[in-house]
Amino acid sequence: MKTYSEAIHYLYNSRPYGKIKYGLYRIRELLELLGNPQESYPIVHITGTNGKGSVAEITRSILTSHGFKTGLNISPHITTFRERIQVDGRDISEEDVCKTLRKLQPFLAKMDRKGEEYAPSFFEVVTAMSFLHFKEQKCDAVVLEVGLGGRFDASNVIASSLVSVITSVGLDHTAILGDSEEKIAREKSGIIKVNSPVVSGITRPAIRRIVSETAGRLDAPTFFYQRDFDAYGREYAINNNTFDYRGDKTIRNLRIRLNGEHQIANAAIAIKTTEIGLEKMGNEVDERCLREALVNVRWPGRFEVFSINSKTVVLDGAHNPEAAKVLRKTVERYFPKEKVTLLFGSLDDKDYESNIRTLSKITDRVVVCRVPNHRSVHPERVADTWRKYCSFVDLVESHEAAFETALSTSEKILVCGSLYLVSEIRNSLTGVKESAGRH
Repeated sequence: MKTYSEAIHYLYNSRPYGKIKYGLYRIRELLELLGNPQESYPIVHITGTNGKGSVAEITRSILTSHGFKTGLNISPHITTFRERIQVDGRDISEEDVCKTLRKLQPFLAKMDRKGEEYAPSFFEVVTAMSFLHFKEQKCDAVVLEVGLGGRFDASNVIASSLVSVITSVGLDHTAILGDSEEKIAREKSGIIKVNSPVVSGITRPAIRRIVSETAGRLDAPTFFYQRDFDAYGREYAINNNTFDYRGDKTIRNLRIRLNGEHQIANAAIAIKTTEIGLEKMGNEVDERCLREALVNVRWPGRFEVFSINSKTVVLDGAHNPEAAKVLRKTVERYFPKEKVTLLFGSLDDKDYESNIRTLSKITDRVVVCRVPNHRSVHPERVADTWRKYCSFVDLVESHEAAFETALSTSEKILVCGSLYLVSEIRNSLTGVKESAGRH
C-alpha cells in the first residue's frame, strides 16, 4: 500500500466492511503467521452492549496518566479509520496504517488462496493490525474493545487478560447474539479467562448470576458495580460533572467532561478496572494522575455538545432500546422540562420503534433522514413510525439537508438513532474530509 487512501479502499472493498465472519480460526492463523504479537503486553479486554467504548477510553486515559504507554483498539470509528488504533490517545498515522497493512498482505494473500471461508474479514484484519502496531510501538499495556458479542469476536483470540470487563447487557444484535439478555450475557461472558478478574457494570441479579457462574468455573474473581464498588454523582453540568468514587478507597469530587449519569458509572467501572490492573502490574492508583486522566477524557458522539450559530447541537449514537432510555434520561437531566428537535435515522437491524417510543417523550418535532449506509431503513418507514408518537414529523431524504432543516427550525437539536448518522454529521461540523467508508 503506497498511500493511505489506497489502504482504506483495500480494507473497505477487498475485506468488505460490515461483513461478519464469526469464529476464531482465521484470526488465530493470521496472528500465528505474524508471530503472535498479542502476547507481547497485558490486555484489558472490554465487552458490553453499551458503554464499552467510553470505559475503554477512560481506562486508557488512566493507564496513560500513570506512565504506561497504552494502546487502544476500538470499533466503530466516528471521525477517521485511524481512531480504531491509538497509542496514548493519538491515532495511528496514515504512514503506519500503510506500513502495517503491507506487512499483513503476504499472509492475507496466502489465506485468501485457501478460499472464502479462510479469507480474513475487515474486523479480523484490523484486529491483527492493532496487535502488530502495539507490539512495534512497544506498548506497556493495551485496552481492547470487543467488536460484537464476545465469545467468537476476533478480539477474543487472546489467551489471557489483565482484567475482563463486561460493562452492560441489553438487547442488540439479537439475530447473532440471541433474543434474550440471558443468551447475550452468555456470549459476552465468553471473554472471561482463567484467573483473570472480571469487572462489570451489570446490576440485574439474574444476569449477574450468569456472569458469576462462568467466572466461577474459571476461578476468575468478580467485581460488580453497586456491590463491590460504586460512584455517586454530586453535580451535573454540560462537560463539567463531578462525582465521588468508592472502591479500594474513597475519592471525592472527581471531575469528568463526559455527560450523563451513565458516564459516571462508566468511569467507576474504568477506575475499578485500573485499580485491579495496576495492582497486578505492581502499582497502585495515584489520585493526582486519576484526576488528570478523567478531566482529559474526550469521547466523540456520546452526548457530545456543539454550539452552531448560537444553537445547541447534541450528537449521541444511541441506537438500541437501553441506550435510548439512557439518552432520554440524560436529555431530561441537562435540559429539564424542555423539548428538543430530533434528527433521526436507523439501520435495518435495530429495534427503531422501541427507540422512537422512548425518545418521543423528549421531543415535539422530528426530522427523519436516510442513514448514509447501505443498511439504512427506508426513511419513509421510520417517519411513519414516528407519526404514531409525534405530531410534527418531517421527512428529508439527505442527512445534510435534514440537518439544515433541523437547524433552521429549532434552538436545540439532538442527532441520534445511528452512530453512522452521528459520524457524518460530526464530520460536517468539524470539517473532516475523510470518507467514513460505510457504503
